[in-house]
Amino acid sequence: MPPHSANVQTDARTNYAGVRELWSNEKFLTNYNLDIVSKVSGHFGRLPDVLEFGAGIGTLSRLWFARTGVQPDCLEIDDGLRTIIAERGFRCYGSLDEVHTAYDGIFTSNVLEHIEDDVAVLKKLYRLLKPGGMLAVYVPAFMLLYSHIDEAVGHYRRYRRRELLHKLEQAQFAIEQCYYVDCVGFFAWLGMKMLGPGKNGSSGGDGDSLDRNLHLYDKYGYPVSALLDALAFRHLFGKNLLAIARRTQ
Repeated sequence: MPPHSANVQTDARTNYAGVRELWSNEKFLTNYNLDIVSKVSGHFGRLPDVLEFGAGIGTLSRLWFARTGVQPDCLEIDDGLRTIIAERGFRCYGSLDEVHTAYDGIFTSNVLEHIEDDVAVLKKLYRLLKPGGMLAVYVPAFMLLYSHIDEAVGHYRRYRRRELLHKLEQAQFAIEQCYYVDCVGFFAWLGMKMLGPGKNGSSGGDGDSLDRNLHLYDKYGYPVSALLDALAFRHLFGKNLLAIARRTQ
């Protein structure tokens, strides 16, 4: 199911449709965001030169800096969001064409699904890495879960593990790891989809209700989900996928 054209970002229309969600996610999904940064930085180690592709309001870059002491560069095509990132103290590019340096690591979270030709972008990211440089890709999983929320914020797709691996290999990356994240969130998102617009605080419903649900899930549900993921479920299913890949040449 393609997103509504009005919600899709393009080179000509860079405004992001989910700005409110970015602020809510930063405020109410603390455990979720910290876990993404912990996982990716654990795979990367202390790489000195890091870029966040599709940085939003800079939530993950701020956590990355606090956790590792390395201040990432950012890339964000939305003019308003780029201003916020700059005000938060980060260097921020407006497009891949502006980047003329090579990085030791690039991470991107919940971004590729917004891009129609995701393989072309992966090939560009490959060229921005130093030989041996690492890429971390965090994306939503399973088209079964594609909902009014995905459509509202401009998602073209949700990914299966095999699909993501194939696209990374098309871009010449060597895959190091790829696994699902947030097994409990799989069922929470499925329930949200079944409730539909206006029933869960999103896409026309009560935003405060959605924020409360995010906060409760992050505080009580996500820690349980992370534990179950670590035990075995990351190999089976989850609301998201995390892939770690490397440029070999």
